[in-house]
Amino acid sequence: MYESYEKNGRQVWVRGDLKNRQKEYCMCWDCRRFAPEREDKGCPIIHKVLGLAAEQGIVLPVWECPEFVKKQP
Repeated sequence: MYESYEKNGRQVWVRGDLKNRQKEYCMCWDCRRFAPEREDKGCPIIHKVLGLAAEQGIVLPVWECPEFVKKQP
């Protein structure tokens, strides 16, 4: 169920069924405010979330957000 692998020079653990699936679960990818190509990511919330994730070597998908604005198709 859990597996270990190297990511960004660190050994990490992950639930095998969730590995590399963050985009499927993180609502930021469907938010108009999110700009992954920008240094500040276009949103102060995800900027902080991604900063903490990078600092700790973890993945944090966002499932709830007070600033969410749905992208138009």
